[in-house]
Amino acid sequence: MIRIISQFLVFTTPIVVTMLLFFSSQIHNILYGKETHKSLKEKSLEFTVQIAFTGEENGYLEPCGCSENEIGGLPRRQTLINLLKKYDENCILLSLGDLPNKVGRQDEIKMETILKALDQMGYVAHNIGEKDINMGLELLSYLSQINNINLISSNIVTLNTEVFNIKPYVIKEIETKERILKIGILGILSPKLIDDNHQYIEVMDPVESLKPLLSNLNKETDILLLLSHAEMEYSIQLAETFPEFDLVISGHRIDNPDLYFKKVKDTYVIPVGEKGKYLGTITISLKYSQTGKVKNYNSYLYNRKLEYHGLDDERKEPAIEIIPLDKRYEDSHETKRLLKIYQQRLIDEELIKKVFKIYPPSDLTFIGNDDCAICHNKIFKHWENTRHALAYETLLKVEHEYDPECLSCHTTGLYYFTGFETIESTPRLRGVGCESCHGPGSAHKETQSKDYGKVNTNDCIICHENEHSPNFQFEDYWQKIVHPPEDKLHNSYK
Repeated sequence: MIRIISQFLVFTTPIVVTMLLFFSSQIHNILYGKETHKSLKEKSLEFTVQIAFTGEENGYLEPCGCSENEIGGLPRRQTLINLLKKYDENCILLSLGDLPNKVGRQDEIKMETILKALDQMGYVAHNIGEKDINMGLELLSYLSQINNINLISSNIVTLNTEVFNIKPYVIKEIETKERILKIGILGILSPKLIDDNHQYIEVMDPVESLKPLLSNLNKETDILLLLSHAEMEYSIQLAETFPEFDLVISGHRIDNPDLYFKKVKDTYVIPVGEKGKYLGTITISLKYSQTGKVKNYNSYLYNRKLEYHGLDDERKEPAIEIIPLDKRYEDSHETKRLLKIYQQRLIDEELIKKVFKIYPPSDLTFIGNDDCAICHNKIFKHWENTRHALAYETLLKVEHEYDPECLSCHTTGLYYFTGFETIESTPRLRGVGCESCHGPGSAHKETQSKDYGKVNTNDCIICHENEHSPNFQFEDYWQKIVHPPEDKLHNSYK
């Protein structure tokens, strides 16, 4: 027995020693970074880049409180962004365009406030929209100088590029342990959305503008993104024309972006919705090996458990998360301070006194509820107990009593001469009074005409529009304020 074992050892010992030397060499190479050619070939590095995007604020700073289920607002957005950055400090924040809504001093202050908020949140780039341009190049130039956000457009040409700090694209670099990732961000504005009144800019054909830029950026960058301020159909066409893009952010005039995102080959085309009510996210994974670069889309947000906000869904498809900014997200105190400064600026500049007014029709004037009460005292007493009568007081609770946009629906006749001016000078026109619905009452006071002030749905939806009163139905709402019957000497003017 001993003899057999000895013979076995004679033959096997050289083999065992050779194997030990081989594996020892391999372990040494791996520990000290000297992989074999085969291990180098199989090695793969993976990096993830998270993109978050919003857009088309249209002057919407925060929910006004007129409806219980309003979504959106800058303070809620900052709370969500802070949460995202806890998981990925390199999260890239992008804005599609159209910060203001109308042209005027209040929207100028709004635009400055929104850009400060985006700067505070760490946005990388804001694409220029047609409403941004409508505010004037002087304001855009000023804002481009005082904020850290890159204002970009790949197809807008200005005559004075030195003053107007606009860039055709931005390359955002993210440093990892192994390498630096480069993300190319471009932006376009559809020429269909701009009129010919702007003498100092030219909006070029996006296709012709993007071609030369992409020929260079495609080689220099790892990921290419397009902020497409255009109708969804046109953005899809751009994705088909330029498959180099990994992501196209779009969706002009789309209220519910969840319903419209589309994949064109390997490019996602995602709308962001209006008024900044949603925040979209997508995480792109890049794998590097000797054979080249491969891009995959992972549902990074789904795989994290956001239990604080109840987002514990662990689905892995789709790769896109469109998040409504609802009551799950508390208001950020930092952003609320900005909005308080905004309200104070409205007070300091006395914008109530600068509201553009027109004359009421037929030289009529507003007389106030007290005059109406002389003949219609029973109706007046009933009105005092309705929410219309307390409309001004609701502004006091949220400290918006100097905000012209709010006052237009919470007072009587703000945009007319002889209508509401200030609470000190025209206290009789506070709240939604008789003349808010029935019109200026000067002629009726003199003649007691029976055809005065008939109301229909069109009169109500001026204020009870979908944003502030999504459940409005004329007949249902009328029952809440219906006039009580009067004696034979008077009529109820429905």
